[in-house]
Amino acid sequence: MAEEGPQLKKLKHSVISDFIHSSNFQRSFLENWHNSVDIKTDNLEIISKPFRVCRISNFLCNEEFMDEIKNELLDVKSRRNSIDLYQFEQTSDLASIDTENLKLLYETFQTDLATWMQRNTKIELNKKISMSSSCYYDTDYLLCHDDNMGDRRIAFILYLSKNWTTKDGGALDLFDTDENGLPRNVVKSLIPEYNSLVFFEVVDNSYHQVAEITSSGKSRWSINGWFHGPLRESSKPPRPEIEPNYIQPTGDRINLNNWVTECYLFPGIVKEIQQDMEQESFAFLSNFLKDDIYEKLATDLMSDTIVWQKIGPADTRNYEVAQEGTLPELLKNFYNMFKSISMFQLLKDYTELDLVPEKETMNPKMVIELQRWSSGCYTLICDKSISNESAAALTEKKSNINGCISQSEETQEDSLATSSKGNKDGQKKSIANNENKIAESGCNTPVSNKEDEDIDEDEILKKIKGKSPRSKKKNLSQQSTFSKVENLSLLDTDDSDVSDIGDYLSDPLDCSLECSDQEEDMDDGNVSEPGALDVIIQFHTINVPEEDTIDYVDPKEQEGALIHVPAKDNHLCLVYKTLGTCRVHKYVNHYCTDYFYNLICTYCE
Repeated sequence: MAEEGPQLKKLKHSVISDFIHSSNFQRSFLENWHNSVDIKTDNLEIISKPFRVCRISNFLCNEEFMDEIKNELLDVKSRRNSIDLYQFEQTSDLASIDTENLKLLYETFQTDLATWMQRNTKIELNKKISMSSSCYYDTDYLLCHDDNMGDRRIAFILYLSKNWTTKDGGALDLFDTDENGLPRNVVKSLIPEYNSLVFFEVVDNSYHQVAEITSSGKSRWSINGWFHGPLRESSKPPRPEIEPNYIQPTGDRINLNNWVTECYLFPGIVKEIQQDMEQESFAFLSNFLKDDIYEKLATDLMSDTIVWQKIGPADTRNYEVAQEGTLPELLKNFYNMFKSISMFQLLKDYTELDLVPEKETMNPKMVIELQRWSSGCYTLICDKSISNESAAALTEKKSNINGCISQSEETQEDSLATSSKGNKDGQKKSIANNENKIAESGCNTPVSNKEDEDIDEDEILKKIKGKSPRSKKKNLSQQSTFSKVENLSLLDTDDSDVSDIGDYLSDPLDCSLECSDQEEDMDDGNVSEPGALDVIIQFHTINVPEEDTIDYVDPKEQEGALIHVPAKDNHLCLVYKTLGTCRVHKYVNHYCTDYFYNLICTYCE
């Protein structure tokens, strides 16, 4: 032990490279940082736009010290985090770690580096820092966010992975902002450079992300966190709301027999669907469109004449929507069918919702969106759909990317030495198990179009009932776990790895609908919570990654039920949702190599 004192003292003196404290280096930093001038030298890079970012290369001068840090991190317990915003492994706060080199690194950041930061950036800091280690494996990511929460003043990342290249993914992407201060496009990307320290001031427009890891054989390892200081006043303007483009039902009477498989128009089968909706709040109808029509629509979706528009902002959603005026003729007619009073009437028959304006006081309406999805697309939760108390708790959990893991949680998690592959495979297994439970209801039996051939409606109804034996389930709006899965796959919320996802996912377009003004119905003196009907049909689902689903959750409920809508061609999905129920499509990873499409309509009474 007597020999360790001098060694530790020498190590502390050499933790940070000497050039960082030199007058020339600090002068160069001061001039360019405060004048917002870009510069790039061997050891210093300053980026002025879209917000100020600094990278110091060769930050730690002792290679042996770097190796010791990584060796000690292997023994630190970590947790695999997976919600809508991010997916990666993370340790607890390193302040609680008492190993020699990690403790030394933490103390150096808390004292020497914090002093350097305050002196040179002129940003007032206190003695508080947050520091943890993160490890990203293949398909992991951290989507667009600004870190702007509480007393965080400077964010930092120390990169620990060697030989990282552009093709490995995992870049630190920086976003520009639009006229409302909302993130728009990635305009600068920094590749993780071994033994470099990247830092930036946390401000209103410091939107950034960790791009998806695209290497199956490497892991992106870093130590990251924040320097804290006095609270700063935000000058950010109020966030504008996304206004739904509501459409009234058109007066056109469409012959649905030209589009819809005939059995779904039979009165007995319509009644069967209505009973399913009443008991379960959803239905999943296979082969809903006639095969020849569906195939033509699927082909037209790949037409070069369609103009696709990217939808944002990036901190809530990222996918493409078709401009209706550029659709081929058949797709335009398909759109018009969903807008028609004939479809409103059919959906009323399926659900008993007041979707047909039989009185002047009735105002049924809908929105329609044809979406194109590919690798990199996603939707994130929309906080305004949640109560203030729940939103605050959600924001804390989402923003606490370097947050502490309790000791009880730590004992249940694998260390960074254990590959995340086991964790991820376990998560996929739970999803796959649920998907295997799917029992499709609908008309799988081909129906003849010949007018002179008798169609036995009772026989078809028996087949549907035989394929979909119903168990009595509580309404989705009651947020209970269904006792049996049939038409859709329902996640067992006892699976903590996936229920975390269910607690925090949403669709921003959907939330804008859910938060719109809707009158509350009164029934025998009780207030009935207003809701809406989602109608979904998917195309080219062969391109959808196996585990991808469209999910419905209640973000206010810690253990709310999560329903998966599986990716199936030519299936019409009906989901009745209340204001607290949100729809989300999680991030699509790089193993998706082609486009797939969702037509999503939302109908309101």
